[in-house]
Amino acid sequence: MKPFRKTAAGIIKYMLVLLVCIFVLLPFVIMISYSLRTTQNIFSLDHGLIPRQPTLQAYKNAIQSYNFSGSGFGTWSWNSLWVCLIATFIAISFSATMGYAISRFSFKFKKPLWFMIALTQTIPWIIILIPYYMNIAKLGLTNSLGVLMVTYAAVFLPTSAWLFVGFFNNIPIELEEAAKIDGCSQWGIFFRIILPLSVPSISAISLVAFVTGWGDYLFASTMMKRAALWTLPLGLTSFRGEFFIQWAEIMAMSTLVTIPIVILFIYLQRYLVDLMSGGVKG
Repeated sequence: MKPFRKTAAGIIKYMLVLLVCIFVLLPFVIMISYSLRTTQNIFSLDHGLIPRQPTLQAYKNAIQSYNFSGSGFGTWSWNSLWVCLIATFIAISFSATMGYAISRFSFKFKKPLWFMIALTQTIPWIIILIPYYMNIAKLGLTNSLGVLMVTYAAVFLPTSAWLFVGFFNNIPIELEEAAKIDGCSQWGIFFRIILPLSVPSISAISLVAFVTGWGDYLFASTMMKRAALWTLPLGLTSFRGEFFIQWAEIMAMSTLVTIPIVILFIYLQRYLVDLMSGGVKG
């Protein structure tokens, strides 16, 4: 009786996992399927997941032909990549040192600082959007990729620091004590021991920060009004006209935006799981 119950429980578990996978993956399958059609075919009776006459015309239009106010896919891709990379680098640089300080040292206002970092995890971006934009506009800093980089870095930093603290807490303090006995300075310990051990963790945290900026529409749409400064999420909205929506091109561009992130997540998934559980094992 017990083997039967165990087998039945296993079957139910795998069926539930299969249903969840189908539920999660189906939108992506539909997106890719629609990207291999024309907009006219999307509104036809061809509603199967596999298009009858697959075509890459939508990709060609989105990448090569499409132009909005003098800008297109190439410009928007470069803006997104440049802004997210710099913002992630700034956030990781500051959050790694902050996380290490909170994990290893005792200093004044340490608990209030840690409380503020934890509190930011509960605050949605939209709450600060209006006052933030009003101040940026008063300073004349709208339509600036540099300001967008700093904005993203400030948004990434608390979450990244919180994740770094959890990882650094799992690094044995004995390694640092041994290094001090050998005459290594505190900065030397951080750069020669802590950071090399943290490469997997840095990779996973960087991915989380990068993806957050890569998919942001809220801040970018508020601060960037010129098409030449748009990021990819803003560029996607330009396919929606007053009388006509280019659905095939939207699906093609969405696929191009999504695939690199999916590849990175697949490559770093082990590090992400370990990171969320409190540390990355070597």
